[in-house]
Amino acid sequence: MIPVMDTMGAALWDLYENQKVKGLSAAMRKTLSKLEKSGHADHRWFNAMGELALQEKNQALAARFFKQAMDEKPLPEYELNLGNALFYAGDYHGAKSRLRAYVENYPTDIHGLIDLANCHLKLRELAKVRELCNTGLAQKAARAPLWNCLGQVSFLEGDLGSAWDYFDKAYAEAPEYTDALFNRANTAYHLGRKEEALRDFDLCVRKDENYESALLNMAIIRLERGDLSLGRENIARALKLNPGNVEACHILGRLCLAGKEFRGARDAFRDALKNDDGHVPTLLALAKLHIQEMELNDAGIVLQRLLEKNPMGEEERLATLTLLMEMGECDKCVQFLQRFEDAALTSAFRKILVLGLWKLGRTKDAIRHLETLLSVEGETAVNLAMLGRMLAQSGAESLAEVRYRKALALDPAAKGAAFDLARINLSRGEGEKALLTLVSLLAVIPEDPDCLYNLACCHARNRNFDDSLHYLKQAMDKGFQDIDKINADEDLAYIRQFKEYDQLAVQTGII
Repeated sequence: MIPVMDTMGAALWDLYENQKVKGLSAAMRKTLSKLEKSGHADHRWFNAMGELALQEKNQALAARFFKQAMDEKPLPEYELNLGNALFYAGDYHGAKSRLRAYVENYPTDIHGLIDLANCHLKLRELAKVRELCNTGLAQKAARAPLWNCLGQVSFLEGDLGSAWDYFDKAYAEAPEYTDALFNRANTAYHLGRKEEALRDFDLCVRKDENYESALLNMAIIRLERGDLSLGRENIARALKLNPGNVEACHILGRLCLAGKEFRGARDAFRDALKNDDGHVPTLLALAKLHIQEMELNDAGIVLQRLLEKNPMGEEERLATLTLLMEMGECDKCVQFLQRFEDAALTSAFRKILVLGLWKLGRTKDAIRHLETLLSVEGETAVNLAMLGRMLAQSGAESLAEVRYRKALALDPAAKGAAFDLARINLSRGEGEKALLTLVSLLAVIPEDPDCLYNLACCHARNRNFDDSLHYLKQAMDKGFQDIDKINADEDLAYIRQFKEYDQLAVQTGII
């Protein structure tokens, strides 16, 4: 019976290899089941089960099978498979350990070297990636994946020009290497070369019609260009490939929003959250939609849920706090940020805390945090103008004036500082000083409607009727459209009594 079993086992292994070449997963599983039942579940069987698990994207299970294969018989290919399975399972440290041992034993195996380089890449050990890639390139084999890896190093270092060159080399070396083409497209996008990026992403899809990431990126570019129907076609293809793709549902929602299809956007965002109820970009987009639709209670619930989410990136948390500030929920923002140790507050968070405290009337606390911000960041026009406004609100106008002048020295186009400084001058009866400040600002931003309007107000306060009317007309010609403000502004009370103002009002639609 034993020779018969051996022959049967050999036949089953031949059948398995044939099915593997054809990619017949279900048939492969049945054959492996027969091998197990016939008593042939040896190291080859464990390795084959691992390969099948990898094919089915069950990386953790694959790693366990490859480890069992290694325990049965420590063959080099099993160690390489185990390293790769750990990599795809997200255990980059474990994968690095296995692959480093493999490369030490087989230094000329370029595939192991590339896999190890990718582990270091995931761990942001960029110097080691570069070293391994250069070692591989010296062997003059499999250059495309090595150049692709070096391109990713340059991309992470912010050297986009070099990254594009490496990806271009990789794709020229191996035109079937769609990952290099995708990376070249992605780099072109970040370089602002969006037409070129779109062409490359489209080529990725023509080479591999199942390339979901390329379809999504094409949709994003078309969203930014306003080509909404083409963007939706890309998303429809992506969702056909993978109906549960969260990113695809999210982008579809953004496309609907851009087309003012608010119900469609809401449905798309909800579909995304059905598949991943913690998807931060979708939660933020849904909160914005609620705010736009004046569903402030719903928006507040979503934003509170985001604040309680942990972990969350700084950029996403800032976006959450900014939306809460827009809703007037200053108290919630302040309470959240005051949970942090003072040293743990980044400059961006501290700015929101400053604004929240200020709007809550806690001016002294706001000034204290803003002075800390100035000591960390140095004096900037924006921060100085904000500090000046707080000092003025506290009654310290002389100190505020000093901050405004410093802000304008740093940035002559700092409108907020100039307007507030002119306001202080006018409150003191220093009309000429106020005028000089605004004229200096206008020299820097001559087309600015707000500056022109403030000049009209300043001239009116100084009883310069003709000049006030002149600048008011210019402001409206350049786009100042706040009719209610013009009709109610006390600064313009002096000129509203003249018939020429009435004529301008009729001509421009003020009345």
